[in-house]
Amino acid sequence: MSAKRMAVVLAAHGEAETSGFFENYQVSLHTLQRASEVIAVPAPLRHFISFSSSVRKKIGRKTSGSPQNSLTRLQARALQAHLDATCPDVSFEVIAAFSASEPGVEAVLEERRGYDGVIVAPMAPVDNAMSCGLLCKHLSKRCSPRELARTRVIGRLWEDETLHRVYLDYLFGSGRALPGGPKERNALMLLFHGTLVEDRNGAPPAFHTGHVETVEFARRLTDIIESDPRTPWGMVTTAFLNHDVGGKWSAPSFDEAARMVIGKGFRHVSLFAAGYFSDGNETLHRESALLAIAPSVRVETIPCLNDSPHLIACLAGRVVVASRQILAFSGDLQSRAV
Repeated sequence: MSAKRMAVVLAAHGEAETSGFFENYQVSLHTLQRASEVIAVPAPLRHFISFSSSVRKKIGRKTSGSPQNSLTRLQARALQAHLDATCPDVSFEVIAAFSASEPGVEAVLEERRGYDGVIVAPMAPVDNAMSCGLLCKHLSKRCSPRELARTRVIGRLWEDETLHRVYLDYLFGSGRALPGGPKERNALMLLFHGTLVEDRNGAPPAFHTGHVETVEFARRLTDIIESDPRTPWGMVTTAFLNHDVGGKWSAPSFDEAARMVIGKGFRHVSLFAAGYFSDGNETLHRESALLAIAPSVRVETIPCLNDSPHLIACLAGRVVVASRQILAFSGDLQSRAV
């Protein structure tokens, strides 16, 4: 009996991998084009924003580009190896795809419509209209009812207790050196992607931002980290990485949280972008931003989960569950050891 073919698409946002003007322009334009499917962004404004932001990055950025795409590819390779080793009766193909850069998620999905199953994993813990929402909209428009029955989108990872344990194992069980000294001098800032809370007229956004879920996810992580006996931090607090357009965003912002931590006398601050599965433009360089506020404070950055075995095993578990659902629908589950 031939192995069933399952495509597993890791769908990340995607960022420019170099400081090149054209690549940054294309990524920015793709991002705004997708955003315009949810909120009104006129075409001339999209081009103007993309042009000006690309010029600023080309002139001011000292780094060569974002590591997010390469990290997503590493995640795909690690997940492929894990599934190959643990699920020999199903032929999984894990692909990294992106909404703002190449290869595009929609093109990757189109190329694999003939597979026995397609599993899509948006590479962020919290769903919103611009990630999971647009993916589901695309699938509903392009796929037949039979294809949709063989498709699964992994969502709501933020409430998965297995993922919560992943964070604890990653922070405390990976052998990473933790801050020493009295807890009262150490603080941990958990960084999350900010969301629009009110538009310029004071009204809530007309689309699903994921704000409620992000706040609850942050609260849950804060609680379990603070209550863990291994924690070296006297305080765990949340900071949102916001944009400055469209209205009122999540609070506290990074600057607000940093000033609060410094004002309370903490002298060693750890930064951890818990709201992201891979490092990128939004998570990098926060250390220097905090040091600009308080040069005498010791600051360290804990990398995102990235391709850690903890995250890969968690994703593999969700992929296996999704594949079982697809095989059960096709009547083929009993003959497979998935």
